[in-house]
Amino acid sequence: MGKKQGRKAGNSKNKSASPPAKERSSSPATDQSWTENDFDEMREEGFSPSNFSELKEELCTQRKETKYLEKKVEELMTRVINAKKVINEMKEMKTMTREIRDKCTSFSNRLDQLEERVSAIEDQMNEMKRVEKPKEKRRKRNEQSLQEVWDYVKRPNLRLIGVPESEGENGTKLENTLQDIIQENFPNLVGQANIQIQEIQRTPQRYSSRRATPRHIIARFGRACSTVVAW
Repeated sequence: MGKKQGRKAGNSKNKSASPPAKERSSSPATDQSWTENDFDEMREEGFSPSNFSELKEELCTQRKETKYLEKKVEELMTRVINAKKVINEMKEMKTMTREIRDKCTSFSNRLDQLEERVSAIEDQMNEMKRVEKPKEKRRKRNEQSLQEVWDYVKRPNLRLIGVPESEGENGTKLENTLQDIIQENFPNLVGQANIQIQEIQRTPQRYSSRRATPRHIIARFGRACSTVVAW
């Protein structure tokens, strides 16, 4: 009985002097320094060598699991960071898409306005054509009346019909054309008399590319009898 109490006192002494169980299990060097009293104390508390080995294995397993979980947490954090970047990029793309849509809407509105303006201009042009049509008829009648008056007043000595014409003709070109015609068709007339052209022009005076036939050429000479020449 006295030995048992002495061993208990020694165990309590060793217990106060020895490190805690966790500290002893964390260092392999301390396992070798444990005494029989330490093991006796652990046996009294319900531990056995087999339980101690299981505890060490469990601690190692927990450490591995902890490291694995830490690695997974880091991977998840990386994924979260990447997901945030993707979300920010998607927000920027959404903003750009909204801006592009607004610009497209603005362009569409401008096109609608242009179409309305073009339609209004077309309506104005159609109205002008409608108003211009009777004016064109009156202009043709006035041209015909003017030619009749012109022919009556001028009393030309020579009228050339069917001579091709071109835009931009002037008096000099017409005189040259008339001289060529006279030399080709009336060579004797050129030698007999000095032909002096007082005035030469086409009638009516206004050129129109829509005319089916060339305008007539009328010429007035200083001394000549009235003549009609068909070209």
